[in-house]
Parts: sequence; structure tokens; C-alpha cells
Amino acid sequence: MFRKLFPQKVGFSLPNKIIYVFVFTLICFLLFEPITVVGDTPSKNNSLSEISTQSHSINFPINIIFELTGKSHLAIDQILFIYQVSNTNISGYNHTSITHTPMKDVDSATTDHQFTATSKLATSGSNYIPSGTSISYYFEIHHVNGQKQLSDSVSFDYLDPNYDWQKLESKTMTVFWHDISKNKIEEIVSKSETVIEKVSDLLDLKQSQSMRAVIVNTQKESLKSFPKISMSATRDNIYGGFAFHEYGVFIIRGLSVDSMIHEATHLLMNQKMNSPLSRVPAWLSEGLAMYFEIDSKHRTRTAEIGYIQKKLRPLSSMESVPGKSMDIRIFYAHSQEIVRYLIDTEGKEKFLNLLIQINSGARADTAVIDVYGRSLDDLDKSWRATLNPTFDRRLLVDPGTFWTSLILGTAFLFAVIVSTMTWAKRKISNQSETMEEIFEIRNTCEDQRHH
Repeated sequence: MFRKLFPQKVGFSLPNKIIYVFVFTLICFLLFEPITVVGDTPSKNNSLSEISTQSHSINFPINIIFELTGKSHLAIDQILFIYQVSNTNISGYNHTSITHTPMKDVDSATTDHQFTATSKLATSGSNYIPSGTSISYYFEIHHVNGQKQLSDSVSFDYLDPNYDWQKLESKTMTVFWHDISKNKIEEIVSKSETVIEKVSDLLDLKQSQSMRAVIVNTQKESLKSFPKISMSATRDNIYGGFAFHEYGVFIIRGLSVDSMIHEATHLLMNQKMNSPLSRVPAWLSEGLAMYFEIDSKHRTRTAEIGYIQKKLRPLSSMESVPGKSMDIRIFYAHSQEIVRYLIDTEGKEKFLNLLIQINSGARADTAVIDVYGRSLDDLDKSWRATLNPTFDRRLLVDPGTFWTSLILGTAFLFAVIVSTMTWAKRKISNQSETMEEIFEIRNTCEDQRHH
């Protein structure tokens, strides 16, 4: 090989050959060996911190406490807590509270520190985060020399830790539940998804985003999980569920197909109306969610009753849901029937066109005129003209208050009957005792007379 590289006719001396061999070796080394930049090798005194534990503790529904512990060889300037709410643009960071405990290093004269960094993330009130939300987080350690160190990223589902939650991944959603058989959950989800496909078809959604569903079992649970809307709504147990489009999550109370369809429709509606210019009135949003419910005939009757009793609001004033319980029931029923009229009578194509125009920034009243050629109130009058109640108007009562009154009245009547029967029994018993005493006295007198 060397002979080929250095022909004898060149006449190189031995020192020259040595030099060329050295240069050749150096070139080979540079070509075939990785280049390593040698700097100051970190020693134990200036190495980064050693992380021991990273954890979170859910204080549902108030807050979440995050904690990082470890040993620092370098002085720490600050530790940041950084979090991200999955499937959203919601993220943030907090400065942590750091506690140091001096610890003498047995191998050197350097004093290290055990440290604990804690951060609190509020999840209620104005900082409300719905149950079922996926949260990821990590810590960022800033050392005084300018170096940064990141902890591992951790993800978890924000759920009430007092229950043993189960998880089901279906075609359209991830479902969280507890203390219900898996077969029942699968049945409800299957029925719901059949309808959800129809919602997607009506809205012309080519591909819907995955949703998260949380099922709570009791009113006590829902009081902790639901957002605080109003005292009257909470007191009267008006709402059976809530959808949170920014999180892609909905929460329902009880195992109900209609509740699942209702809240899922809200999320799909938001996917369709995704423009920042979109302003969807409450009657349209709630009406569509109820339109797809399987058992919605009771609201039809409520709407007819509201019409006869002249309790229906003008459609143009139904931008938002009212606050009183009775008004809420009528509002929902009215909204459902208006949307039913728009879809079933005026056609799905016009309805979709209405949504497209509102999504582009048009006001609902303007879009209605453009699509249907009538104002909101004229459209409302057209629907009212289709009503034909066949029952006696004098017997009309609100279904909500009717059944409540019936139950209370029945209970009162039962109590009166029981009290009357008890009194009569006691009366008869007293009379029997009196007759027995009379007979006893008479018999005594008879005996004495015979004696």
C-alpha cells in the first residue's frame, strides 16, 4: 500500500516518509471517526440536579397540587411548573414554591441541598376545568449558571379520586364511568353513536373530532362536577349535563342515551361553527341538541302548553337561556320545536345554509331572512300556525309542576287516609274496652245478687 502511495522514484527520505504517514493517519482519523468537542466535564459539584419524585394530587373539584423533589448540586435560581390542557390551546406556567434542606456531601466538602418545589393549579370558579380533561405537565429547573433542566412530561385524566373510574375507547369518544356494568355502558354508547352519525351527516362534518364523556351517577356527584350556573337551576335540578367545547368534554348525570346525544351534538355543533365570527343563538344550539333526542315528545306538549298559556317568548329575544326554572323548561321546548320545524318542514339544505351563513359572521336574524325569506318572528308565527292542540285548555298545566303537584297531593291524601284509619281504629278499640267494662260490672252485679 505504501509503495503505491509513495513510489520509490520520488526519492523520499525516511523523515519525509514519517511525516507523510502521520498526515495520512490524521486524514483517515478525521474522515472516519466522529468529532468530539472536549470541554469542561461536569463534576459532582457543578452537575445538574438529581430528580427524585414527580407527582400530583387532585383535590377535586378545587385544585391540583404538583410536586417535584430532588437533590441539587448547583444552586437553583427558580423552578417553573408548565402545563398543557390536551386538545386545547390552554397552557401556562407557574412559579413554584421551593424549599431547600442543606445536606453535607460525604465525598466532598461541598454542601448539596434537598429541594421540594410545589405548585397549585386552581380548577374551580373562574378557573373551572371539567372532569375528564387530560392534563400534561413538567417542571423546568433554572440553575444560577444559566443551565436549564427539564423533568419528564406526565399526563393524567382529571377525575374525582374518590371513585374507581373505568375507561372505554369507542369510535367517536372516550367514556369515563364508575359503578356501572361495562355492558350497559357499551349498549348506551352504541345507541348514541348511531344518532351521532346522523348529526354529523346533517352538519356535513367530514371527520368529527374525538370527544370525552364523563358519567356521574348522582345529584351529589353532579354538584361537584357541574359548573355553577345559578342557584335556582342547581336547586331545581334543571340541567342533566354540560358540554365544554374548548376541552372537547361533556359531563352527564345518569346513564341516558338522550343526555349523551344532547351533549355530543353540542360539541359537533361547535366543530361546525368554528369561526371566531360565529355567534350562535341559544335557541338554535339547544334546539338542535334536543331535535336528535329519541324521547322528546314531552317537550312538544310543553311547547303547546306554553303557546296556549301565552308564555312563549318572541324568537328574536331567545339569544340566551333564561334564569328561572319554569322559563327554562318552556325555552327548551320552544327551541326544540322551532328547529324541528326548520329541518322537517323547510328542509335540511336550508338549515345547513343557515349555519354556514352564521359561521361566516352573519347575525342569526339576518341569516334567517336571507335563507328563509322571513324574519325570526315571522318564522316563529309560521311554526305556531302549525299547532293544533286537541285537549281541553282548562286542564292545561305545566308538566313539570303537574307531576310534582300530583306526587305531593297523593302523598297528602295517603297521609290523611292513614290518619283517619288510625283514629277510627283507636275509637273502635276504646268503645270495645268500654263495653267490656260494662259487661264485667253487670256480671259482677249478677253474681252478687245470686249470692
